[in-house]
Amino acid sequence: MNRLWVTNGSTRVAPIVNGLIAACESGFAPTEIRLLSNPTITEVTEAAASVMGEVLRAHDEPEPTVRIEQIDEETDFEAILAYIETALAEPSADAEVAIDITPGRRFWSVISFQAGIRHDVEHLYYAHVDSESYFGASYATIPRTAIDLIDFRELV
Repeated sequence: MNRLWVTNGSTRVAPIVNGLIAACESGFAPTEIRLLSNPTITEVTEAAASVMGEVLRAHDEPEPTVRIEQIDEETDFEAILAYIETALAEPSADAEVAIDITPGRRFWSVISFQAGIRHDVEHLYYAHVDSESYFGASYATIPRTAIDLIDFRELV
C-alpha cells in the first residue's frame, strides 16, 4: 500500500522530521514524502529530506520517494494552495495519506489542515512539544513525556 506524507519546510530540521519519527513509531511509515520549501529555507529543507530517508531506513522501511516543491515567496498563498491541492490529488485511490502540520509558518499549517479535512485524509498529525525548552530539539533528545503525536482526524 502506498502511504503519502505531506508537510512543510521550516527554519530547522527537527520540526520537519520529529512528526515523521513519531508517526513511524506509531505505525505510519510513508512510501512517498512531499515537502514544501521556499528560497529562505532551501538548505534546511534539503537536509531534512535527507534525514527523512534515514528515518525510514532506521525503521526497516524502504527509502521513500521525496519530492521537494519550491515556491518563490513564503507568502504566495496561491502557490501554497496549489502545492497542497496537487499533493492530495496525486495519490492512488488505495494510498493512505497523512499531513503533518507541525513545521513551517502557521498559515502553511492552517492551509494544510483545512485541505486535509476537506479531502478527508486519514491522518492530520501535529507533534506537540510540552515545553519551549525543546524547540528545535530532535525527537531522540526529547523525553517521551514531553512530546505527543496528535492525530486530529481522531478528534474531529
